Amino acid sequence: HLPFAMRSRSGVLLAFATAAAAFAPAQLQQPRLSSATAPALLPARPLAATRPLVATRPARHAQPAMFLGVRKALISVPVLYVLMSLNEYATHRWYQHEEFNRNHAFNRFFQRLLSVLKNRPMRLPDGRANLVKLKGGGHVEHHAETYDDMSLKKDKRWRQTKAAASLDSDIARGTAFSWAVTGMMTVQMLPSALPVFALLGFGLLETLAVLLPGMLVHALVWNMLHPPMHGLPPVKLKYGAPSWPLEGLRDTAYFKYIYENHQGHHVLGGQANYNVCCPLTDHLLGTYVPTATWVKRMRKVPGPEGERWGIPVEPKGVPQAPIIAVGKATERDFTPTALLNAPEPA
Repeated sequence: HLPFAMRSRSGVLLAFATAAAAFAPAQLQQPRLSSATAPALLPARPLAATRPLVATRPARHAQPAMFLGVRKALISVPVLYVLMSLNEYATHRWYQHEEFNRNHAFNRFFQRLLSVLKNRPMRLPDGRANLVKLKGGGHVEHHAETYDDMSLKKDKRWRQTKAAASLDSDIARGTAFSWAVTGMMTVQMLPSALPVFALLGFGLLETLAVLLPGMLVHALVWNMLHPPMHGLPPVKLKYGAPSWPLEGLRDTAYFKYIYENHQGHHVLGGQANYNVCCPLTDHLLGTYVPTATWVKRMRKVPGPEGERWGIPVEPKGVPQAPIIAVGKATERDFTPTALLNAPEPA
């Protein structure tokens, strides 16, 4: 049997290749005549009786029809972007940051649902709400490992914690999209993408021909941005969508914007700026915090005494965290912002 990573990678690549093939021009089919409609064979006539040959123009064949017309292709880009922004926001905020695990109306709905379906108690023995909880896939631990200059701490004290140990099993330390994660994110998009594109007149294959390449581009952007900005090596093809195809974007205004936007997300303890590659939903829901605001809350970071995993790859002009002089760092200085700003458990 193939290893799971190889099978998941092969499955994702096959799906994207199938979607790409869907854009190829449709093959023209030659009409077939049935025996009922085929003309009867006529007896051969003498050559002299035949009419003289007259030069005729070659028949014009219809141009191959594209799988997606121009109108649908133009509509698909903004619609898919909006759906991806919504999905990225929801996944990052309520799953990865485990905000779903708090005692709000959405969680209480699932508490009641499980109470009916599985007779699950609504309350714990001490009277607190019996919250439905999800594991955020190591993202909370990633925040706990990140300083405000985006570097990842590696000092001996941190390396002895359970949070640090939980990230050791992943070579990207929870910062990159593996092929398996990209596949999971694609499946997660289906409940919103299928009905929305169906309402716009797209068939199933047309929707997949838009969705699969779009999710691949999203993974390419994420892996170009996220691991290197935390000082980790670029993502290789055997792990996930590689970092190198879009490295040229690092000198663009787009890269500077998403870098600063995500830097603010870390500085604010993961409580704002949830969009990463597809900015939009933060602005709609009021959770966007501009650079001029969050930069005032940047904390000083330890100097040489604070060992790191690597040097962040950043564009020119992004805010820089102040550095604490050697021997001046305190216990609080070694505590990442995400742990200081963590909400109290319900």
